[in-house]
Amino acid sequence: MMKNKLLRLLFIVYGYILSAQGADNALHGYYGADNDKTLYSSFSFDGNGKVLIMDMDYGDYFTRNDSLIIYPDKSIFIFKIKKDKLIGVSNWVEKGIWSPKKDSVSTNNRRNPADAKKKAELLAEYYDATKKTSKSGLDFEALASGKTNEINEKLCQKGLAKACMNLFGLNMMEYTPGLLSDPGKIPSKKLKPHPELISLSKRIIELGEPEGYTVLGSYYYVLGLKEKAFKTWDEGEKKGSLKSPLAKASVEIQEELDQEDQKK
Repeated sequence: MMKNKLLRLLFIVYGYILSAQGADNALHGYYGADNDKTLYSSFSFDGNGKVLIMDMDYGDYFTRNDSLIIYPDKSIFIFKIKKDKLIGVSNWVEKGIWSPKKDSVSTNNRRNPADAKKKAELLAEYYDATKKTSKSGLDFEALASGKTNEINEKLCQKGLAKACMNLFGLNMMEYTPGLLSDPGKIPSKKLKPHPELISLSKRIIELGEPEGYTVLGSYYYVLGLKEKAFKTWDEGEKKGSLKSPLAKASVEIQEELDQEDQKK
């Protein structure tokens, strides 16, 4: 009995390892929508784990067997790859079909195949640990509640920037009392930036994720450190972040609206 249990456990572990090792992110090129059954007109893959979605925002991706998984920030897109076409399977991309467009240029950033494959394997490990048997493909409740903290901590230590980004968001809520209930009063509390969050943001940036500047700048702004926030967002924009300039613009617009309200 004990021997049979041990064998089953070994098969499960062995299968899990093989599953992770089969992951890669060598997919490269620009894919455009073939039909009008989708909100997303294009995906541009850099061959190194980053995909530009509709020329507006970046996501992380990996392929395994005939599947393609994309993480666009807090959501997930799941596709089947059939004869060079991407067939949407999960929510948001369901019924969509995308084909490679050879007349569109997409930069290939694959410089170190071993490092790129390792990043894909870590993302696949994250996917296997957090996926849910539904069309959404993601257990949002577990992520929001902090049940996946252990997974995020382990994969962040291994070098998965996405896991570190998840940890930053969860820890920011924990270390900033009133963040969700009354964020307007946080600056008056004169809270100092938490050293763990500063260290985590540095880790994200060191792993090559420029959105580490975005989350750090947003944290500074919440604490009332506006000058630090804008300097951080400016640095993020220089390093290739798409969200840093958007965060800065959003704050500027909101402040202008607030000033107009005060004049009334």
